[in-house]
Amino acid sequence: MEFFGKSILNCLRKITIGINKMYNEIGSEFWIDKNNISESANEMPAWLNKFGNVVLTTSGRGALSLLLDQVKPRVKKALLPSYICDSVILPFEKAGYELTYYDVDKYFRPIDIETIKNSNTGIFLHMGYFGFLTNQVLSDTILSLKSKSIIVIEDVTQILFSDHKSPIENDFVIGSIRKWFGTPSGGFLASYKSINCELLDDTSDFINLRKISLHRKIEYMNSRDKYMKSTYLSGLKMAEQILDEDVKPYKVDQTSEMIIKSLDNKRLQNFRKRNYEFLAYQLSGLNGIEVIFNNLENNITPMFFPIYIKRNRDKLRQSLIEKEIYCPVHWSMPKQLNGCLNDVTKNIYDSILSIPCDQRYQIEDMRRITNEICDFAEE
Repeated sequence: MEFFGKSILNCLRKITIGINKMYNEIGSEFWIDKNNISESANEMPAWLNKFGNVVLTTSGRGALSLLLDQVKPRVKKALLPSYICDSVILPFEKAGYELTYYDVDKYFRPIDIETIKNSNTGIFLHMGYFGFLTNQVLSDTILSLKSKSIIVIEDVTQILFSDHKSPIENDFVIGSIRKWFGTPSGGFLASYKSINCELLDDTSDFINLRKISLHRKIEYMNSRDKYMKSTYLSGLKMAEQILDEDVKPYKVDQTSEMIIKSLDNKRLQNFRKRNYEFLAYQLSGLNGIEVIFNNLENNITPMFFPIYIKRNRDKLRQSLIEKEIYCPVHWSMPKQLNGCLNDVTKNIYDSILSIPCDQRYQIEDMRRITNEICDFAEE
């Protein structure tokens, strides 16, 4: 793939596509693309089947709750990575688990492996980040934990479309699907073992709010009606609040199941890889920015393009928001981890920023992002 000019040259020769042009927003919630739904799709797709027997749920945390309802660990303790979303912590807390955490380095690789191997826990949870298989260093560790009858769970949310096989030593795999494309709901629990499925009917309030809000999102993208934007954002926020308060395992809704089974995963993978490579080429070496993963191997499908901002991250993020470029922070530090982090992991929470590079966008959208970041870096 050929790109014209490195990041600094790109900044100096910034391309302006019409002073008064109104740009579409970049980032934020997906919308539902009805053109990509096939009513004849009725089989579980290969990108899910690779994890074994699959049960579709409304969310990743619902899948985790379903799992915790089934397992009987030797002790009711769980060991989780210290760089984590609070939505993973919540089901464990509601199930009454005692939680401890292990640290990761700046490239999200688990550290202090011996401490993990010798831990007195009942459940061990591990994950890769942003599409990269950062947990592969745990292969021998997982074998050691299994020998002590510790239940091993892999959260594959962020590496869902990277070409790999989860270690067969995993007892269970969980994931959130709705983070990758437009769908009202979507999570899953999988295992090569049999799964006793006791799912509740989908929560109508959560699903209906999501469906209405995603419909309003596409209306906003077409009309740019600011009222429509405020209503879809309000609806999505309310839906997440419902999910936070109720983590019980519900089955996926029919619309979402159809979308999941219709997905063109090759298109998703190709677009994300292409966009990631452009961002890496343009932003590598830029003052004040650290690209975490410069090289994108063929088997990796990125979830986002993560960078560290050495100073003024929140100021840069706000500057991008003003240009309708929405870059999330993965993640805000969960309150449960106050006082539990080493300096390296704390710095991840304080300086990371996730740049969208997904299948909705073309190279011109990626160039618009890099132009804005370059301008900010020059200030």
